[in-house]
Amino acid sequence: MAEQWTHWGGGWLPPQPPKPGVISLRPLKSGDILGGAFAALGRYGSRLVAAMLPGQLGALLLLAAAVGGALALGVRPVTVLVPAAALATLLTCALAATLTAAVLREAVLGRPAAVRTLLRAARPRLAAVLGTQLLVLAALAGPGAAVLAAGLPPLLAAATLPVALGLGVLFVLAPTAAAYEGLGPVAALRRSAGLVRGAWWRTFGITALAAVIAAGAAYAVQLPFAFAGALSLVPAIDGGLAHATFAALGGMVAQTLLLCFPQLAAGLVYVDRRIRREGLAAELTRESEAA
Repeated sequence: MAEQWTHWGGGWLPPQPPKPGVISLRPLKSGDILGGAFAALGRYGSRLVAAMLPGQLGALLLLAAAVGGALALGVRPVTVLVPAAALATLLTCALAATLTAAVLREAVLGRPAAVRTLLRAARPRLAAVLGTQLLVLAALAGPGAAVLAAGLPPLLAAATLPVALGLGVLFVLAPTAAAYEGLGPVAALRRSAGLVRGAWWRTFGITALAAVIAAGAAYAVQLPFAFAGALSLVPAIDGGLAHATFAALGGMVAQTLLLCFPQLAAGLVYVDRRIRREGLAAELTRESEAA
C-alpha cells in the first residue's frame, strides 16, 4: 500500500500512526506510557474497582475466617493471621494483574469493557498469573534465603538486594505476558526477560515512577473516605461503624490504584517492547480496523 502524506498548514507531514485507544500504535516514549496508563485508568478505572471488589471481599472473609478459627481453637490469632494475610495478598495481586492485562488489550484498541467481560477474560488466566508471581517472588527471595539458610550473617543477605532488584525488573513484564499471551509461569518469565533485555534501565525508571505515583494517589484517595467516616456523613450509621465502612471502601479503592496503575504502566512497556521488536503495531492496527 502506497504511503499517504497529508497537507497541513502549508507543509507536508508524514501520516500519523493510528491511535484507536489510549496510545498511538508506534514506539512509545516514557511520557506516552505513563500518559496511556493514566488514560486507561480514567477510562476503565471504575470497572477495575468493581471487578476487583469480589476478590477484595473474599480476602477480607479469608482473614476473618482465619481469626475466627484461631479464636475457636484457642490459638493466638497472629499465628494464622500472618499466613492468611500473605495468601490473601497474593490472590489479590494476581487478580489485579490479570484484570489489568484484560483491560490493557481493550484500552490499546479503544474498545469498551464491561465488568463481566473483564472477569470472564481474567478467570482462565488467574492460576497462571498467580504461579508466575510466585516464581518471581521465589527468584527475588532466593539469594537472600540461601544466605540465611547457610547460617551466614544477615548483612550478607542484605548484600543480595541488588540481585533481587535486577531480577525484579527483568521479570516485571511476566504477569502481563502470562495473561496477555496465555503463557505458563516459566515461559512468562523467559518472555519478560527477553523483552526487558536491552531496556533494563528504561523499564526500571518507568515502573518505579508508576509505583511512586500509585502510592501517592492511593494515599490521597483514602483521605476523603477517612474524613467522611470521621464526620459520620451517613446519619443512619453510628460513628464507629461509619468510620469502619468508609475506611474499608477507601482502602479497597486505594488498593486497586496501588496494584493496577503500576501494572498498567508495565503492560504498556510490554506493548512498547513488542512494537519495537516484533512489529506488534501492524497486528494491533489490523485488529482495530477489523473491529
